[in-house]
Amino acid sequence: MASAITQTIMTVDSYLAWEAEQTEKHDFFRGEVFAMTGGTLRHNRASLASAIAFKTHLKGQVCQVFTGDVKVAVNVAEHLFYPDVVVTCNVQDLADLDAVRISAPTLVLEVLSPSTAAYDRGQKFLSLQKLPSLQEYVLLDAQAPRLEVHRRNAAGRFELYVFEGADSEAELASIGWRGTVATLLD
Repeated sequence: MASAITQTIMTVDSYLAWEAEQTEKHDFFRGEVFAMTGGTLRHNRASLASAIAFKTHLKGQVCQVFTGDVKVAVNVAEHLFYPDVVVTCNVQDLADLDAVRISAPTLVLEVLSPSTAAYDRGQKFLSLQKLPSLQEYVLLDAQAPRLEVHRRNAAGRFELYVFEGADSEAELASIGWRGTVATLLD
């Protein structure tokens, strides 16, 4: 995550009004605003491939797939961010298709990049764990290739499942998807 672009703490209302006028996306975390830098071609390709794989798999089901233009709100006053891919099965999230925010994601996927990997593995994951709806938090390393799936267990804790290599068969239980890591890359 880039360094904060604000010198003073913003309220969530100020952030939402300000960001609506911006040409670039910004995450909001506890009053600070962070510019989200553009991704590489590899990053964009992996995000798109993942979204297509999930959308194809979920066709005709309640769950819907969205890409990086939709915010996820962990706590509207605390943390709003743009994941690379998000799946929600929550009817309230889907009630207004003109909305720009999801509050009950089932699955969040981030394509790792050197500039955001620590944030994605750290503070973002810690925040997301507060959402009872979240069943899987997925980190895709397009360069390795490697898929890290943090899956919520029956006790409510997240367990890590790692799938190494493009030909590795992966499972995303929250949406019933199975396929190779390569499918999510290209």
